[in-house]
Amino acid sequence: MNNQKTYKVIHQNEYEQAGNSYLMTVVGVIAGLPLPIINLIASFCYYLAKRKSSYFVRWHSIQAILAQLILIPFNSIAWAWTLGIILKSSGLIAEYGNDGRHHILPLLEGITAPYLFYMLFIVLFNTFEFFAVIYTSIKVKKGENVRWFLIAGITDRLCSKEKRDIYNI
Repeated sequence: MNNQKTYKVIHQNEYEQAGNSYLMTVVGVIAGLPLPIINLIASFCYYLAKRKSSYFVRWHSIQAILAQLILIPFNSIAWAWTLGIILKSSGLIAEYGNDGRHHILPLLEGITAPYLFYMLFIVLFNTFEFFAVIYTSIKVKKGENVRWFLIAGITDRLCSKEKRDIYNI
């Protein structure tokens, strides 16, 4: 009886492709910083381009998409809150004080302590995710399989093990 395990060889270009799935987030940040959905769209487009690739590449593409999905609600709230403050201060949304007159600096009145704390949280959360994505990309390109806490289990369920790699028969 043979006790040796057989492993599928992952080619170097697959490590590169899998690592690039995380870098799509970085490209999305550069291209669409004001809009939180841009990063998700960039990651999803990369997945669509690589859906016929090996399981390793598809798996990491899906994990990168899920990482972006976690950020979307938080960034969308920050975006909507900021937009609301700007619209109120510009007069597009009328808001009057108790005395019925316009306030002198309505933009500063909209920036409250909860808003500042939330924005600080958003900046720290996005900065952490940004560096985590770069770290993951580097590790994956070196051939290490990085599994993100909580996301990896979902990725395992979403990624089909069906052989789709048309070049690896």
